[in-house]
Amino acid sequence: MPEYKKLMKLIATQTGTKFRAASSPDLAELRALRLPGPVVDFYARHEPSECAEGQVRLWPIADVLRENRDLIPGAYVAPLGYVVFATTLCGDAYCFDVNVTSPEGEPRIVLISHEAVRKDITAERAQQLAKSVARDLHEFLEKFEQIELDEECVY
Repeated sequence: MPEYKKLMKLIATQTGTKFRAASSPDLAELRALRLPGPVVDFYARHEPSECAEGQVRLWPIADVLRENRDLIPGAYVAPLGYVVFATTLCGDAYCFDVNVTSPEGEPRIVLISHEAVRKDITAERAQQLAKSVARDLHEFLEKFEQIELDEECVY
């Protein structure tokens, strides 16, 4: 697992958000979303205590669950392997793509438009909409801290 401590201190200072260890029940909820071990391990140490707003919004686990169960696009793309964990200020979704992982089990990060996803979305259409923005969570957070995240969706 990449070293996150220094990076998360920078993000905490930048956003004014505290990061904490997630609870065991919350980590179990992340596993239920089919998130791989490296992602669960990150949240075990660095869950946002509230929405961490910078260039985009990083969500605490309670909001991650809501994004993926009740809101669009997450409710429709999470069953296809795209798990929302952050959003743009306009509501587009940054997702862990559990369909594409590194040899270490790190999922790539993709951006999916909330406007382009419908209830009947197919896996093929979701794949077309999923724009790769970072090779893994660490790279995503580096771009977040540097205010360099891609916010342009594919339609």
